[in-house]
Amino acid sequence: MAAALGIVLPAPAAAQLKRDALVQPVGLERSEALIGVGFTRTTNAAFPLAGHGGDLTAFPVLHAAWAIGPHAVAELKGAVRKVLSIEARDRAPAIALDPSVRDGTTRDVGDFEIGISIVPLRGPGGFSAGGHLGVKLPNSDESMGIGTNTTDVTMAALFSWASARWRATGWFGVSILEVPAEPFEQNDAFAWAFETLWDAAPGWRLSVGTRGRASTRSISPPGTGNLGELRATVEWRRGPVAIDAALGHGTTEMSGDWNVRAGVAWTLAANR
Repeated sequence: MAAALGIVLPAPAAAQLKRDALVQPVGLERSEALIGVGFTRTTNAAFPLAGHGGDLTAFPVLHAAWAIGPHAVAELKGAVRKVLSIEARDRAPAIALDPSVRDGTTRDVGDFEIGISIVPLRGPGGFSAGGHLGVKLPNSDESMGIGTNTTDVTMAALFSWASARWRATGWFGVSILEVPAEPFEQNDAFAWAFETLWDAAPGWRLSVGTRGRASTRSISPPGTGNLGELRATVEWRRGPVAIDAALGHGTTEMSGDWNVRAGVAWTLAANR
């Protein structure tokens, strides 16, 4: 397919973009794009807005990233379809649910997120610093019991450090969360993400990281509570194709217990 599109993968940039990374490495030497598709399975996830709990499957999960310049990466990611097997139910949810949400299973589209990471400052030793902006779009229908149908904004300071085989990337900032059940209300949360990547062998890369948010309120409005996950990923790459698998563990009730994900991605770059 790459040959038919008239595109090639530049070797110097091949290891930069990563499908569904917690934080995309930035500071690329030349433009490239990534298109990925995969699935996720989360056990014992909680949805306090709808009063539901259970196992969540998302497929297909899409991820597109584009190095729009030598110092910036733009991203779009989200699930086309989510299915929740309801194992726990609150008799008095915070919102009115669709009448169809009664048979033990509910389905909905996921909330997509767009983001951009910019690193205008680059120092010796592979260190760079900049900013990250992410916006979660209101694609879901909260009455189906999975999404919140809110617009949430994350603004953060970003750093990245790289050596020949290692890279560490992260950001720390604030998420402004729209409260689903209360019009014109918001909840602010401290947000973070951190990931280390190691080129273990030719074609193989390992990474570990964490991502989450912590509400600044002692009691968070339903749907704006704490999130957290620890994740380990292994990736195998051959040419422009990469296959990865990850195991995550939620650190908050809303995040679920365990998360398994896998996917495939194609890295593309224009001929020069």
